[in-house]
Amino acid sequence: SGGKPQGGEAPSPVNMHAIDLLDKAESLLQDAWYDAGAVWSDRWQRLIPRMQTRLAWLCKATNAGRFLRQLVKMNRRIEPLVDRRPRTRRIIGVCPECKREIQAAKGESLLLCKCGNPINVAELRERSRDKAEAIHLTKTPAGMSQWLKDNYGYEVSRKQISNWLNRGKLPSSKPVDDGYWEFNIREILALAMGSSGRPA
Repeated sequence: SGGKPQGGEAPSPVNMHAIDLLDKAESLLQDAWYDAGAVWSDRWQRLIPRMQTRLAWLCKATNAGRFLRQLVKMNRRIEPLVDRRPRTRRIIGVCPECKREIQAAKGESLLLCKCGNPINVAELRERSRDKAEAIHLTKTPAGMSQWLKDNYGYEVSRKQISNWLNRGKLPSSKPVDDGYWEFNIREILALAMGSSGRPA
């Protein structure tokens, strides 16, 4: 019957850009697979699970680093087309190579910095957390309230900070003298984030 859609409905639109990206991604995966020494290949749906179970073998391939960088870049291009909900990206630290700030969304495990350096998200988060743990600032509760507002935009009153100190919610913060405290930055930021909305 002429090949027209039934009921007068228009055919579903096809995103040619997405199909082209998918083809390129599949070719890239197959090239990485062959580079590691495989003598047979498959469609991406079957190839990806096989590659995941043979990561150690893939990492020993001649061009493993180059393929990893290309796959991360390809993933960056594909993600906006398949990610149904926008992800909140937060600063997790700085690149060890070029010192650029690195942002990651929840659930991401590997990123590629703009300088080309592969970033292990969990490792960078841990390293940044350890550095933050070591940083202390000596201030009065009022001074810390002003510091949080000036540096992060958090509205936390002097009284709220004194309450946290009195209730033991800042266990790493120690009294110095004359109303001054040595505040653990990581602890105070965690509480400030949870209790304060940023000003509009």
